[in-house]
Amino acid sequence: MVDVAIVSLPRLDLTRPVIAPAILASIADNNKLTNKIFDFAMAMFESTSKEEWEQYDLYWQIDINHKLKDSHWQKLNDLFDNFVDQVVDTMPKFIAISVFSHNSKLACDLFLQKLSQRKNKSWQVIIGGQGISIRLDDDRTYGEVCVQEGLADFYCIGEAETTFEKILVGDQKGPGINNMGWQQLDDLDLSPKPKYHDFEIAKYHHLPWGPSLWINASRGCVRRCDFCDIGKIWKKFRFRSGENVADEMHQQMIDYGLKGFHFSDALINGSMKQFTDLTSNLMKFVDTKFIKAPIFGGHFIIRPKHQMPPESFEIAAKAGLNLISVGVETGSDTLRYAMNKKYTKEDIEYHLHHCEKNNIQNQFLLMSGHPKETEQDHQDTLDMLKRFRRYVATGTIVSFEVSNTAINQDTPLAHWAFENDIRINNDILKGDEKMWYNPHNPTLTLSERFRRQIEIYEVANQHGWPLGYVKQKLNQMETLLISAKQNGYQYF
Repeated sequence: MVDVAIVSLPRLDLTRPVIAPAILASIADNNKLTNKIFDFAMAMFESTSKEEWEQYDLYWQIDINHKLKDSHWQKLNDLFDNFVDQVVDTMPKFIAISVFSHNSKLACDLFLQKLSQRKNKSWQVIIGGQGISIRLDDDRTYGEVCVQEGLADFYCIGEAETTFEKILVGDQKGPGINNMGWQQLDDLDLSPKPKYHDFEIAKYHHLPWGPSLWINASRGCVRRCDFCDIGKIWKKFRFRSGENVADEMHQQMIDYGLKGFHFSDALINGSMKQFTDLTSNLMKFVDTKFIKAPIFGGHFIIRPKHQMPPESFEIAAKAGLNLISVGVETGSDTLRYAMNKKYTKEDIEYHLHHCEKNNIQNQFLLMSGHPKETEQDHQDTLDMLKRFRRYVATGTIVSFEVSNTAINQDTPLAHWAFENDIRINNDILKGDEKMWYNPHNPTLTLSERFRRQIEIYEVANQHGWPLGYVKQKLNQMETLLISAKQNGYQYF
């Protein structure tokens, strides 16, 4: 028997345990409530074959509308019957479900439907996470619909520290509890340290350096990239002190016997002041031999020299910075500026040079088919792959992923699309927010956008770039193109 059952559902990255359930467990602990995390994302992976997993991975992505064959659907139902049994058998007072993103909605739907069929209900259901904010129609979010239909008792918008804890102690009203008016936590040093006691960390699909955990050092972002909705979610950029973050890393290394960390922040160096504070505090731990140097990484801004001088790279590498993800997006400086990412190819070259010098590995992230992308912009991207291939050869660039541009709700790009008569057909044809057409750039059809992405793969492969998630992306393209043709999508 537990007070709080915490449920983690697919679709998730299984490189390391997700952080939200671990924070909920810590909040429950701080309020003297027994709790258990049910890691059903990992349980499902272990209960399925590779072919089944690939089918379920497509199914969870709600906007591509992938259909499961009967045998896969039956197995999915059997698995979720068992998942619900496990939770109900603990006789919890609260069942807290983490809906990580919009691609966790179908799993949450299935779990809530099966949970609602159980008799002698003695629990209250709380749902939270970014996935509950998606709009199902013009008036209601997913969280609101779940409460209105009696599938959940509470939805929590915003930060668990200001909502979830109140519900647990009986204060079940306030900003962010069954309303959208949530409040940000100003001092992130007050946020509880996540507790991963119920996760089997060794089972995760770790990077070469071994087991690792997420670290969250900030919320919000200093940038406003046109395709990103972080500015809608977090109005103000806030960060924890370097000492507070370094202390958490030290404690996790002791508790779980690991040395790897990946920052879940939008940008690990979003604030250079905070980043310098973090690396300096880590160096204090290392220099006094209090801990061995950790290995860490995260999303990183490419900055010009005057913002990030060479010594910043040196200190970061000594503190343990090893692997960073950089959203280069395109080889066109013009298009990158239009995305509100204001750095040049020369800045990228400077960044790569000092990463190479300090053994900091890079994951390159590109975005093909932006509504403003011209044929010349696309050619600039192909040329960039040739220009920077030497950094692939030296091991500075170790991974390369390409996405196709979606126009997501409440982003600067969505607002621009509305103002410029961009035709979006996602209401009729669910298409991962990719069913759009720009009449001012008429050759950039859905097929052409996918052709350009495939050409990027081909050129990258010719020059030895280490491609990631290609099969998964090709499966998504095929599903979307078939759906578009079958539904008579005008701009196929």
